[in-house]
Amino acid sequence: MRSLVFKKKIWEVAMETMKNAVLRCITWVAFLGGISLVPSVCGAVTLNFATAYGADNFQTRNLQVYADELEKATNGKVVLKVHPAGSLLKPAKIFSGVREGEAEGGEVIMSSLSRLDPMFGMDALPFIVSGYADARRMWKISRPLIEKVMKKQGLVLLYAVPWPPQNLYSRVPIESFESFKGMRMRTYNPATNRIAQLVHAKPMKIEVVNLQKAIADGELDMMITSSWTGVEVQAWSTLRYYYRVSAWIPKNMVFVRQKVFDSLDNESRQQMMRLAQEAEDRGWRMSQNSDEGYENQLAAHKVNVATMEFFNREYLDRIGETLAREWLKRAGPAELKVLLQYTTNRSFEQAAK
Repeated sequence: MRSLVFKKKIWEVAMETMKNAVLRCITWVAFLGGISLVPSVCGAVTLNFATAYGADNFQTRNLQVYADELEKATNGKVVLKVHPAGSLLKPAKIFSGVREGEAEGGEVIMSSLSRLDPMFGMDALPFIVSGYADARRMWKISRPLIEKVMKKQGLVLLYAVPWPPQNLYSRVPIESFESFKGMRMRTYNPATNRIAQLVHAKPMKIEVVNLQKAIADGELDMMITSSWTGVEVQAWSTLRYYYRVSAWIPKNMVFVRQKVFDSLDNESRQQMMRLAQEAEDRGWRMSQNSDEGYENQLAAHKVNVATMEFFNREYLDRIGETLAREWLKRAGPAELKVLLQYTTNRSFEQAAK
């Protein structure tokens, strides 16, 4: 009998302990805005990250590796759950959704936020960078300002990884800047439309879902897009010339809500930032490797893969300078300082070679 009473007492104490733990969890969730940060008896924190890209995309694969390594490094205290292909939030809602507490973190293409702040559009300025080394240089200089902008939005920047460069596809060889005149050029945003105007091409608004058919039907003479897109839409059907111009190298950025980040213990926050830097370095390598692989596929389909002739490249660079000046009219002193520092550093490094 005494044994049964003793066992009952142990059971009551255990249940009271679990009840208190659950109550603490509920209080924590309410404090953080009601989102699901609670797994097993508050022993771990689940962070739901939204991304627009499919699970097989290199950006999503990199994010998943980051998630796996974070869980391991924190001994399961922080579980980052990746929701690919817009399954948690629609692509256009990811940034605002994270700010409003619909997810703990997310991934977006930085230039899509340029209306919020001009700094977000810097990596989409055409013909300012000439390759991954330039893009890295620009990111190193601009990152501190991007972090400040994100902080004002209540967010913590974790890392940023570029897409492959946006390069030029053409139906005919580009022999001089005169070659652009009258060419039917695909446009899909204000930047590409402005480029078409400046090179005296004929803008053709074609969304990506219709791009493969438009190319196959001979409706285009020229377009600017990545090696990946060229392979996806089988550009080789009519666009047999591909020039590495690195018109721009846009980046995705991964971020977490500041309130969520601050709720983590100090060790978990340190691991989160340490592994974010590793994810950034790994992602840049993955981007460059994927670009090389897609260019090899283009070449295998008899596309002439080449660099732009020097004077033609100079012409495109001047187009970039024009667009940069137009961008600076909307930007402020801080953005001007970043752009000047980037161009100065690049000039010094090129002169030292």
